Amino acid sequence: MKIRKAVKLLGMTILLSTVLSACGTKTETLEETTAEEQTIAASEELTAVSEEVTAINEEVIAENEENMTVSDEKTLVRLWCQPFTEVETQQWLENMVEEFNESDVSNEKNFYVELQWVTEDTWDATLKAAQGAGTQPEITVLNYAEVPLNSLNGEYTALDDYMSDSCFTDLLDNVEEMTNVNGNHYIYPWFVEPYSILFYRKSALEEAGAEVPTSWDELYECAKLLKENTEYEYGIAMPNTSQLGWVAWGFQAQDENAGYFLLSEDWQTADVNTEFHQQLFTLFQKMYTDELTPEAAFSSYNEIYPLAQGYVPMALGGSWSIGQIKNTYPDVLDDIGYAVCPTIDGETEGKTTAVIGGWGMAIDGKAEHPEECGAFIEWLLGGDTSHLISFMSDLGFSKFAARKSVEEALAEIDEAVNDPFYSFVSESILSNSKMEPVYEWTISEKYADALIKASKGEDVQSTLDDLQTELNRILKAGGQGTYPYDDLE
Repeated sequence: MKIRKAVKLLGMTILLSTVLSACGTKTETLEETTAEEQTIAASEELTAVSEEVTAINEEVIAENEENMTVSDEKTLVRLWCQPFTEVETQQWLENMVEEFNESDVSNEKNFYVELQWVTEDTWDATLKAAQGAGTQPEITVLNYAEVPLNSLNGEYTALDDYMSDSCFTDLLDNVEEMTNVNGNHYIYPWFVEPYSILFYRKSALEEAGAEVPTSWDELYECAKLLKENTEYEYGIAMPNTSQLGWVAWGFQAQDENAGYFLLSEDWQTADVNTEFHQQLFTLFQKMYTDELTPEAAFSSYNEIYPLAQGYVPMALGGSWSIGQIKNTYPDVLDDIGYAVCPTIDGETEGKTTAVIGGWGMAIDGKAEHPEECGAFIEWLLGGDTSHLISFMSDLGFSKFAARKSVEEALAEIDEAVNDPFYSFVSESILSNSKMEPVYEWTISEKYADALIKASKGEDVQSTLDDLQTELNRILKAGGQGTYPYDDLE
């Protein structure tokens, strides 16, 4: 009910702004018409839009009146979520919230959920304004890495007192590790997704006479072959945006000699001046200085369209990438190949080649209705497995289960069992993947800055020397945050 109204109002705004923009374009380009004719035409268009807006307003007002009694009698719980790249995710969540608001749980506990989409770049400002107006969310959709440190300062409420024990005993072991902070759970998982994974166009590799690379050296040579022996301008799309801070976690997870990613196990020292990071920085530098990858990324790391639309023959991405191809670019699916992310020495069997990320729901530390929040999260994510099965099916089985019961249910569904990508990730990547690091973002941000410098041609050794010094300065000042797992057995 609430969602339909929000969507209608958003559509009304887009429609009006589109027509206004179109009118401006006509005024500038239709030189054969007089100014008076253009004004009349624009006026007629705006009149038509105004009539449609009035009709939409009347419909919204009628629906508001129809639902006024329900809204007044029921407790409101606000849910905020950032829009995902895949529109199917938005559609699924909107549909499920609407279904919940008509469910027995909603009626028996006398509350309803209102979903609001807030973009990442406007999140902080929107939240501050909402807090001032008393309309801040009680439930937030977050990625797992955000929660552990913030749970220590009371930013989130422990879910254990507001959800059934079975919800937590049902979690897969690696997911339990991601969500349990000193014996309490501050986020309940929605799904997990590993990255990085190598995607490529089969026809391009065949044309270039190239084999699927397994080592970093082979990745470079393959990209070179593709550029030299095909019509592609570049051989690969390497990540190089501000997202590199978290994208690099997929590579860092491969370092078998590391303590905790870039830090020691106790988070007290950093050691990035190693052969592993020297070779990784050198790989990025060669890719860019030899112009095997675009200097400016064609897209964010969340999007796979440069590969799907034929701009590049290879790209790194996450499991979500195949879902985008299945749903948006099905015509090229048969030409898309995939493999584990190449490693420093080419050894991939039984090795960590990726990290596991994902998203879940957390209850605000100052939530006024934690019991209602817990009931909704349990209904949506911790109860009936069919809810999550439908989500994973809608996303082309590019998202993966966080619960044992959901994984078992998927094993009985032919569509999932027979999906080659789902089987590939389940068998070759997930079991060896690591959870994302949870220290303060500044650590990863500094690493990304240094990697970008090396990519632009700065000396690798001096760049790593400077990075080592800077990271240890941050650690000495406590900038890594407090290690959040001291009591976790």
